[in-house]
Amino acid sequence: MLEGLCDALGVHEHTGQVNAQPRGVNVSFCGEAAQGDGLRREWFGKTTREMVDLGSGLFVTLDGGRTLQPNPESGAHAADHLAHFALLGRIAGLALYHCEQLDVSWSPAFLKAALGYTINVEDVASVDPKKCDNLLKMRGYTAAEVEGCCLSFEVDSEVAQQDFVVDGSKRRRVSVELKPGGANVDVRADNLDEYLQLYSEHRLVGAIKEQVNAFREGLGVWLDAALVAKLRSCCTVGEIQLMLCGAKEIDVDDWQASAGLRGYSGESDQVKWFWAVVRRMAPEEHGKLLHFCTGSVRAPASGFANLMGYHGQQQRFTIERDPRGVERLPTASTCFNTLKLPQYATAHILEEKLRLSIMGAEGFHEGAVAV
Repeated sequence: MLEGLCDALGVHEHTGQVNAQPRGVNVSFCGEAAQGDGLRREWFGKTTREMVDLGSGLFVTLDGGRTLQPNPESGAHAADHLAHFALLGRIAGLALYHCEQLDVSWSPAFLKAALGYTINVEDVASVDPKKCDNLLKMRGYTAAEVEGCCLSFEVDSEVAQQDFVVDGSKRRRVSVELKPGGANVDVRADNLDEYLQLYSEHRLVGAIKEQVNAFREGLGVWLDAALVAKLRSCCTVGEIQLMLCGAKEIDVDDWQASAGLRGYSGESDQVKWFWAVVRRMAPEEHGKLLHFCTGSVRAPASGFANLMGYHGQQQRFTIERDPRGVERLPTASTCFNTLKLPQYATAHILEEKLRLSIMGAEGFHEGAVAV
């Protein structure tokens, strides 16, 4: 999925320097005739999943897989790592432009750094909860207790030795000053807040400045400094995370309440059976079903009523009766967020056919769905 992508999106494949105009993107897959927003959603999903896969070495998880943080040693895994981060920024900007969500959970600390929010001590919890607790406890120390910690504005960090693959045995410790001359400045009660602030910035951002700057440059094609400043003034990081990544949990009540019908009524057995099946599904199956119907595994941040469809227009999820025969599997028109559901005779058949469709659904080959 990444072959030729740097050239297509105006990113230098070695340095990550970006030279691009703020224009949307159209996607087509080799060997497929289909076009439209659904393909673009699938492209967003496939591309970002390939780039943030932990095996690529670009990202690490420090909270059990809930969120991803740039790997400080990504350069040891790929010489062109900054080009990848710039690409991710370009893709994130394109997703915002097209009102689509990316299937990735970046840490709030990373998004804060990328968008210029102030990093604070509480953010350390996203990468090291125990360290965060210890830092917060220092705020309650007496002056003597603070001085007894024997800290200065210099910290030790562990880094990989250049030209070695990171494996834990090829590492060295370096000293980093949190501010000029920090090695000679002791931490006292009157400068404790400054120390905590600078330490938090170092812990969360200091080791990934290059990665953050590359991502920011890619994102900057769409979000210039003035627009980012406006976003910071009116949106929390959590709200931006929702806009960019969507809601991870799918609210089935909201999904059903926002759905439309074509060829069926709300009293149709098939519609009732469908929603009963959805409510029995596990959360990961909800994502697969949503992807099958819309091309995205995440719900819009503002709810299903604002689901985007053809040419960036709001297009609510619709269940449409498929009159082509009950021997067919359910199909979908992802550009219009439409599930085409044959009029199956029983709830059991509907569930069996629906699960079979979403288990192996990929691509847009219409002939593959007739069985």
